[in-house]
Amino acid sequence: MKRFFIVITALAVLFLIPLTGFFVSRSYRAPKGVDEDAGRALLQTLDDVPLDEVKEKVAVIEQQKLEALARAQRQLKTQEIISLIQGGQLSYRKALSDLYIAGDSLMAGLEVYDILNANHIFAEVSASLAHLETNLSRIEAKRPPILLLHYGLNMISTSDAQLTNFISRYTSILKQIQKDLPKTRIVVSLIFPVDRTKATSSEFGRIDAYNNAMKEMCETLGIEAFDSAPAFAGRTSFYGADGIHVSAAFYRNEWLVHLIRELEIGAS
Repeated sequence: MKRFFIVITALAVLFLIPLTGFFVSRSYRAPKGVDEDAGRALLQTLDDVPLDEVKEKVAVIEQQKLEALARAQRQLKTQEIISLIQGGQLSYRKALSDLYIAGDSLMAGLEVYDILNANHIFAEVSASLAHLETNLSRIEAKRPPILLLHYGLNMISTSDAQLTNFISRYTSILKQIQKDLPKTRIVVSLIFPVDRTKATSSEFGRIDAYNNAMKEMCETLGIEAFDSAPAFAGRTSFYGADGIHVSAAFYRNEWLVHLIRELEIGAS
């Protein structure tokens, strides 16, 4: 009897069918679109499954439901934070007080435009991975809760060998940070899209290749990769004359909103 109850519970979760009505009334019909034969077949299949396996399947389903609920709660909290910022009731400095950034001129813009705390930004015009290596001890001394790294554009090349070298070098640095800062949430920001009508150099045609390689690198290392492309989708008015750098309005109204939403900063 206990086994039968567990099986029925599993089917109720899987198909969202009000099974009580099935037993109370023989005239009950499943909602339109529900395959009753498939449900009966699954019931017969589960009847032959060991009890422990049925329990395991139910537990997995319940865990998925809990994770979905937690995700929804984080999204709601994230939207609340964004609404407060947009309503002028919360500053980016306060909302992103746990965030530290290292990178090139695109990250330096956050300091230049006085959007984020300068003490949280380690960025320099034309910065490459050499900049990160040079400043690593200073960055690690801050013990940042969240560290976002934005490098690549100034090292981009049409050479596959150069791409391989970039990933190898970046991987080595990231492993060192993981070792030195085990409690820090490390995020690798992918290269920003550029306006190809203005940024016409052939190297910029390799941005996707570099970003895909960084995604694979992050997956291997168990590090988050942050893709800014959705914030740029369909927008070119925020670009400067070089088709690379962006305006203060873009950071405030698009990029940082996208960052908070995707990374769910402050939602946990």
